[in-house]
Amino acid sequence: MNERKRFPQSVFTLWMMGRLLTFTPSLWVAQAQDLPPEVLRYADMVLYNGHVLTMDQDQPPFNVTQAVAVQDGRILAVGEDDRILRMAGPETVRVDLDGKAVLPGIIDTHSHPNSYALRHYEKELTPAYLKFLESSGVRSTTVRWESKETALEDFKRFAERVSPDDWIYTNTRGNPVVLNEITRWDLDEIVPNNPLYVRVGNGMWGVANSKMLDIVTERYSENLTGLVKNEQGVLTGQVSGAAGTVIDQEVIPQTPPEILAPIFKKELEEWVAIGVTTLSTRLKGSEINGYVRLERAGELPLRLGYSHEMGRENPFLEADLKRFGNLQGHGTDWMWMIGISIGIPDGNGPAGAGRSCTTLTKKEILPTDLYPDGYCFWEMPGEPGAEAILSASRYGYRISGTHTFGDRGFMMILDAYDEASEENLVRGRRFSLDHGLMVSPEVLREAAKHDVIWSLQPPQFYSRYAAGVSRVYGEEYAHRWMMPVKSLIDAGMRVTYGADTHDDPEREPMFNLEVLVTRRTHDGRVFGPRERIDRASALLMMTRWAADYVLREDVLGSLEPGKMADLVVLDKNPLDRSIPDEGLSDIKVLATIIGGEVVYGSVN
Repeated sequence: MNERKRFPQSVFTLWMMGRLLTFTPSLWVAQAQDLPPEVLRYADMVLYNGHVLTMDQDQPPFNVTQAVAVQDGRILAVGEDDRILRMAGPETVRVDLDGKAVLPGIIDTHSHPNSYALRHYEKELTPAYLKFLESSGVRSTTVRWESKETALEDFKRFAERVSPDDWIYTNTRGNPVVLNEITRWDLDEIVPNNPLYVRVGNGMWGVANSKMLDIVTERYSENLTGLVKNEQGVLTGQVSGAAGTVIDQEVIPQTPPEILAPIFKKELEEWVAIGVTTLSTRLKGSEINGYVRLERAGELPLRLGYSHEMGRENPFLEADLKRFGNLQGHGTDWMWMIGISIGIPDGNGPAGAGRSCTTLTKKEILPTDLYPDGYCFWEMPGEPGAEAILSASRYGYRISGTHTFGDRGFMMILDAYDEASEENLVRGRRFSLDHGLMVSPEVLREAAKHDVIWSLQPPQFYSRYAAGVSRVYGEEYAHRWMMPVKSLIDAGMRVTYGADTHDDPEREPMFNLEVLVTRRTHDGRVFGPRERIDRASALLMMTRWAADYVLREDVLGSLEPGKMADLVVLDKNPLDRSIPDEGLSDIKVLATIIGGEVVYGSVN
């Protein structure tokens, strides 16, 4: 949108007011009585003749009106067409919505655009990243994980081609069964001279040879939590939890911001196109640097409220916080810190390696399940998870950007919240819990006691986890424990939405609206029909309630005077009952407006 010159208009308005007041007193009085009180000068943009869903109430129903006026990147006023159109002047952009709908900008409280960018733009990233690693003395390779033999063969062949001074590094989501079979001695046999590290998944797991273990233990000692030892007390090379995160973020060279920023920007532009104007994620230091680079250049496509990963599997958190200070809420209108993220109590549900931390007994063991009895990371000796909550709280931080799957995992976090509350460490800001995929009655009661704010991910429920829990633990728990949205709301807690996926249409807000009101999964089954919520509540999850999660409830989440002019224009009104619940995902985003500027689509 072109920059509009405002000063001459203001001068002209004042001149005209003076002329009216000086020469026609009775006319001036009549005109002044007709002018809306908000008009000190004309609006920059007026959208009218539509359905404006204001989200101006904490509970449904909220007001739905016809028009909204925008000035200087903020909401000037909302109301009926006649009143709002009187705020338009000669240079005001007038948008006839012709019955279309306007929402506050969607706030996604739990997705990982940083990770999605690395995968989605891998072909663009990889050459620059490999060049950077090579300049740092690290050589990266890909490996076939069909079997232990194919993986070791690939490492051996690669090691024969590199200098003895080079480190060898690979980042993989390989077969967990194969990875679990490999030890330092296997790697030493085929790579005896080069430090070698295999990073698995999100960096919390890995395998190292002896050369790499020497580097790590010299820095942190053999007692670094997560360096796995055998029955004789000897390091096996297997790495998990804190050790995996420390190696990933402190030992391996971090990708510089000039490489990350361009692909981060492209990824966020995709989210703007689906109506997301604010996104919350957890970030490590190098990722923060990438986004800050965009923010300083004025190129950050949307607003970003982030949870700092310094609390994630960090055995040195207390010392770090003493130097770091309290930056919660600090930042700009485009990027700010909302809390500290902590290490996870367990893995991702019944699929994969079966690392759920739950009180339930599995009725079926999947072929890829390495832990038939489940696995609770926080039960490992020296695991810093629960202590991280207390440390963060002592320095004034809330906990946000969490992850857990099982009910025992939730209770571990809630027990730590309970201890923090007894110390009265953080006031006025809700701790968070994310995912909500195995919420037992006990978890529900304890979470309500602490007024937890939830971030729920309908795509997880929809795609595999409801069906997975039904298969592995029993259908009863898939109905009662999986994302019990209505029960959480009825218990008095604020509930928000996050996609936690890059896939379309699953990440799209209107798709998620449909899942929340139908409870229908990918295979057509309905799990937990009593946990359906109405459309208005689901929209509040995506807007007003979500603004609480990102610590911007005073300026985001609703269309009220003075708040940021972040808007989404939809082709249909999601509250229109002529649209069936199963058709909500067909609603299209026509335009996204951030700070009063059209950043996607068109309003014409």
